[in-house]
Amino acid sequence: MSSLTVAGARRDGLMLSGTWALDDESVAIIAHLSRFGKSPTTVIAAATRLDLAVVEQLMEELQRAGFVRCRETTPEDRSWVSLVSGRRRVRQDITGVLADLISEDPHAQAVELEGAEDHLITHGVSVRIYRPEGGGADPLPLVLFAHGGGYVTGSIESYDSLCHSMAELSGCAVASVGYRLAPEDPFPAAYDDMVESLRWLIEHHRSLGLDTGRLAVMGDSVGGALANAVAFTAHREGWARVSLMVLIYPALDTTMALPTYTQFPDGPVVSAADMAWFYAHYAAPDHEWTSSPIHNPDLSDAPPSLIITADVDPTRDDGTVYADMLRAAGNESELVNFAGTFHGFMQFAPTLTTASRAQRLVADEIRRRLTGS
Repeated sequence: MSSLTVAGARRDGLMLSGTWALDDESVAIIAHLSRFGKSPTTVIAAATRLDLAVVEQLMEELQRAGFVRCRETTPEDRSWVSLVSGRRRVRQDITGVLADLISEDPHAQAVELEGAEDHLITHGVSVRIYRPEGGGADPLPLVLFAHGGGYVTGSIESYDSLCHSMAELSGCAVASVGYRLAPEDPFPAAYDDMVESLRWLIEHHRSLGLDTGRLAVMGDSVGGALANAVAFTAHREGWARVSLMVLIYPALDTTMALPTYTQFPDGPVVSAADMAWFYAHYAAPDHEWTSSPIHNPDLSDAPPSLIITADVDPTRDDGTVYADMLRAAGNESELVNFAGTFHGFMQFAPTLTTASRAQRLVADEIRRRLTGS
């Protein structure tokens, strides 16, 4: 009998909301789906060497428990996907070719990197600060980073490589926040933790060697909504000024009303159904501006922004429409769409040259805004 816990799941970005005891056969099925993506029942049975009737019964039980979902039904068979499937699956199952590249490329794996230190802000909330190598003794400009994962998955660890790269490429410090996750801590926990973390960094900036007068916020997916919310909160309450807001394939509308949610319902990495599942667990009210910035009634005091969108992504219109709204409100906003890409693509550098190019674009803009170089 194997046990999957919330703590263990959160480290790998998995979708779990409790502690579950699973038999070895069920674990084998979940492992297969997490490794290879959508699979018919017959393929699962062959891969796990289980009797087909046993697999069919287990799939029904796993679906009722929320571990898997039936994605496609044909007269001959049903195909399944795993819901226990965060960043690790994303890096494995986009295409067979990409999976092979990633398994062979050590740079594409999550690794523990030097040049970072962890700080506990409050119980359950921590910040990891990354510094560029050879940054010197002078205080560094700060980039506050909010990770993605639908408010339910993801962690500091799952974005370790990206944040380290951003610090090195931009020459700035990057502070990645390990905010609390739903459903154990639903709305507004993630937002509250992001705001409190920035306040803590500002309060302790001298001892941390940070120049919080030169400040950017950055986030991907729902982290984009969190970064945006922190910037607006700081401006409205008057305790910080943000020089740049970087929103990377941001998820900015919990109502999911824009066309790309129906144009790309089964995105290569994140589907519309996945987003609905995430939002249901975070449980923010409809049109709540901190989680749905598109419904913010007042965009007049936004910082300059760089918005990155992925081409084949249910959330693409969130970023496109928001950039238009920011400009219409008199703000400076640059929108860059990367053709042929998918939600989460920036984490695949250097395996994908497009991901490396996007990272350099973001880092160059951060450096320009915060250092003038």
